[in-house]
Amino acid sequence: MASYFQRKAAASRHRMVMLTGLLLALLARPEVRAQQVLVQANVADDTIKTTFGPNRRYFAHGYFGYGLLAGSAGTPVRYGLGSAELRTGGRLKVRFSQSLALNFDLGYAYQHLDLDQTPGKTVPTPTLHRRESLGLHQVYAETSLRFNAGRRGNSVGRYLDLLAGGGWVAGTSHTTEDEPGPGIGSVETTERGLPYLRRWTGTGGARLGIDRYALVARRRFTPAFAPAYAAWPELPRWVLGLEIGLF
Repeated sequence: MASYFQRKAAASRHRMVMLTGLLLALLARPEVRAQQVLVQANVADDTIKTTFGPNRRYFAHGYFGYGLLAGSAGTPVRYGLGSAELRTGGRLKVRFSQSLALNFDLGYAYQHLDLDQTPGKTVPTPTLHRRESLGLHQVYAETSLRFNAGRRGNSVGRYLDLLAGGGWVAGTSHTTEDEPGPGIGSVETTERGLPYLRRWTGTGGARLGIDRYALVARRRFTPAFAPAYAAWPELPRWVLGLEIGLF
């Protein structure tokens, strides 16, 4: 009787060992592992990766730019670091093909002009000072047509942008520094809300870049001064500088 139950127990253990071995063999097969990977895949993540990115359908990023004022001007200006433009903004790129895209920019720009103190100056007054400057705070919008060149994978690559934009001058200032008398180092005076500077501007230009770095040239096509001051000599129209993408 005891030997009968021993044989039954041994047979049961043998069947369990065979079933366990069969299950392990099935799990080790490549097609089973492939099915597990497919089941765990996140379709939403794959869609995002193929739609958003430097060389995908849509790409958004911030940027920072700095440029020097250039070009001939009727108003005497001290060119160099004292007459420059600083801008920052955001850009949305919509790609139509591997070689063509459209950019939409929105941002803020500050332009500072260091006025030269030479006899005969007229803007904004003939009075000479130790130092004198104009400042413009501007909110701008810009559209650009992008032409890409070369193979680049999922990166921005090499490109040429043709720019067209406009801005609203939200704030203006006129600052002078003088020597009032013995014992006083200097006196600085700032006037804000200048009526003689135009509030709306229009610009065009080009941007030549590789990935996040670009050389930029913009030209202002609208007059710097309001219609009532149209006879005043113009300010520099060109800004030449560098742009760095934040991505």
